[in-house]
Amino acid sequence: MLLKRVESIDFLRGMVVILMLLDHVRDLFHIHAIDQSPTDLAVTSPSIFYTRIITHLCAPIFVFLAGSSAYLVYQRTEDKGQFRLRMIRRGLGLILLDLTVVNFGLFVDIHFGLILIDVLSAIGFSMVIIGLVHGFSTRQILGLAIGIILIQQALLLLQPSWLQALSFLISPNAFPLPNGTLLVVGYPPLAWLGICLLGFSLGYYFKEKSDKDFWKMGLVFLTVFLAVRFLNLGGDSPALTDGTWVKQGMSFFNVSKYPPSLSFTALTLGIMCLLVNLRSVLGKKLVEIISSFGRVPLFFFVSHWFVLHLLLFIFIFNQGFQWADLAFGFQLSRPKAFVGLSLSEVYIIWLLVALFYYPICRYYYQWQVKNRN
Repeated sequence: MLLKRVESIDFLRGMVVILMLLDHVRDLFHIHAIDQSPTDLAVTSPSIFYTRIITHLCAPIFVFLAGSSAYLVYQRTEDKGQFRLRMIRRGLGLILLDLTVVNFGLFVDIHFGLILIDVLSAIGFSMVIIGLVHGFSTRQILGLAIGIILIQQALLLLQPSWLQALSFLISPNAFPLPNGTLLVVGYPPLAWLGICLLGFSLGYYFKEKSDKDFWKMGLVFLTVFLAVRFLNLGGDSPALTDGTWVKQGMSFFNVSKYPPSLSFTALTLGIMCLLVNLRSVLGKKLVEIISSFGRVPLFFFVSHWFVLHLLLFIFIFNQGFQWADLAFGFQLSRPKAFVGLSLSEVYIIWLLVALFYYPICRYYYQWQVKNRN
């Protein structure tokens, strides 16, 4: 049996799934996707910068909601030992899926010359830990989550010498393997564990609290963000105090995702709480459309890489290039002479792919319901 859906979780997941698609379309198709960083204030434009910044919401919300969903499953499970095994199996399964199918979808490299530990592995690691600590009270897990987040920030700032060998736990790192494969830790497990445990400890909000309570919690998160950002305590680059107001505004919101800084975490989770209230503003039909994506987030996450790369191949070959012109590695290397898309064209492709996926997501969820009953 499928567990009863939580509308607010489906809606939030749907929002970030759609935003994630925008980020990955830009990452693969935009004309400056390879040669310019969208958050490099020296070369970026406001439109490109904020297109990237709004997609910062995706990973922390995904990870937070994974924790909240685990809490709701825990509340519905009578056999707590069964819950522990379920979380551990789920976590290990997500890690395996990430290191194999998702990595192939990311790089289209049958030799796996590079393996990226992505957000799915971070969630998988967190599920395993939740399976081990679920017996703690929600207050204890909340304290553990806050402690992990704050300790990670302190270690990033202090950089003690003993941390070097374990730095991959809290910040991105890379390790060459004996077979020549490069293992890249893009989402350090301990850094994201704090966010997932925070979601678990606050999971009762989705069961017991109103949209107004989410609004209040959102304001708390955003207050923390403003305080940390103004005091420059989050480990981010200091905000500019000179130049145009547009540049100063961009620098203020240019917070660190790799690894997630305290200001990044507070900002994105604060916005997440405010987004819950959008359901009462948007029409029921639009909420249903968005939620359709959020009911099958894993299916979308895994499959969309293959769809986007197939579409990219079509664009590349349509410009006269051959298979031999392609290279595969950290990111699919487009031919140097390949002409990418403008930002407005990126948005068009994004909307078309989203429209393509809408009926597929609806059908896939209905198939799940039918086959699990």
